[in-house]
Amino acid sequence: MYTSTPPDTTPAGMTLRQGDASDIPDALPLLAAYRAFYGLPTDNAALADYLQARLAAGEATLWLASVPAHPVAVALCYRGYSTLSLARNDLLHDLYVAPDWRRQGLAAALLRAIQRSIPPGGSLWLETAHSNHSAQALYLGLGFVPDNAFLTMSWQRPADL
Repeated sequence: MYTSTPPDTTPAGMTLRQGDASDIPDALPLLAAYRAFYGLPTDNAALADYLQARLAAGEATLWLASVPAHPVAVALCYRGYSTLSLARNDLLHDLYVAPDWRRQGLAAALLRAIQRSIPPGGSLWLETAHSNHSAQALYLGLGFVPDNAFLTMSWQRPADL
C-alpha cells in the first residue's frame, strides 16, 4: 500500500488515461510483450476475451500511457475490498512499459495517475518479483511500503481436481 500520492509529473507529450473495452486492441501488443517478459505464450484472442470479460464486469481497470496515438505503456488493476479495512483495495497486477520507452518516467507517471484514482481511504497493492530491484526502487520512491504484517501465499487448482 502507498503512504502518499506524489504530484503529477507526466513526461511532456505523454497522455495518461483510464481505458475501456475499445482500447483492448491497443493494449494487446503491450500485454502480450508483458507475458513474454515472464516467459508465457500469448493467444491474442484469448487475451482479448479475458480483458473484455474483466472490464465488462467492472473487475478490472485498464490504464494506458501514450505518445500521440501510440500506446507505449499499460497497467491493469483489479478491484478488491477488505473486511479488515472496510475499504476498497485495488491490486496493481500488471505494469509494462515498451523497452524503447523505459527510464523516461512513464511507469512512475502511470502509477501516480492510478494512485490519484483510488478513493479516499482505499489502498493500492502490488506484487513484484523478489529479484525485480529496479521496480521495487520505483515503488518505494512513490510511497509504497513493503507489507510486513501478512504473508502472501498462492494456490493453483490442478486440472485433475
